[in-house]
Amino acid sequence: MLSGLQKPLETLVINGCRLTENDISYLSQSVRATHLKEVVLCGNNLSQMVPGPLEVLLGEVSGTLQHLNLRSCRLKEAQLRALLPALRCCFRLHALVFCDNVISTSGIVNVLQHLVGLKELKRVQYPVPAECVVYLDAYRWGNLNRVELARVHAKLREMLQALQRAHMELTNSTSVA
Repeated sequence: MLSGLQKPLETLVINGCRLTENDISYLSQSVRATHLKEVVLCGNNLSQMVPGPLEVLLGEVSGTLQHLNLRSCRLKEAQLRALLPALRCCFRLHALVFCDNVISTSGIVNVLQHLVGLKELKRVQYPVPAECVVYLDAYRWGNLNRVELARVHAKLREMLQALQRAHMELTNSTSVA
């Protein structure tokens, strides 16, 4: 499909498909995808693509990527940690969404600490930390501890302020700001 394009893609939105490692590998090797400014892969199971093709794709678009949405991609902490070196190279990144993935508070703190050097990063939407919910299964949660969530959010805001990034918009999927 990409070979028929006359000019490079700037936006790629593939929601809720059954992307394979080959699909992401093909994208990362396509000259039509090297100028992507926005990548939205919500609802795709990317857990098998890290480490691997997703990191390569992020590396290929690191000079142009402004918005990355990995909402509900079944990423866990180790996979998100593996993406951090590639994400740190995305110096134009303005918005990052990684909510609705199973990540602990320490995992979220780790992401923010690693990406704080990205001066263009203005908006981050993070997942409800694993400690704040009761999981019904690996990817659905039930009871939410709003008091703990508010405490975690305040801790994250305090950390950003200490890192001189208080202006960064920080939200989670429950819209607690």
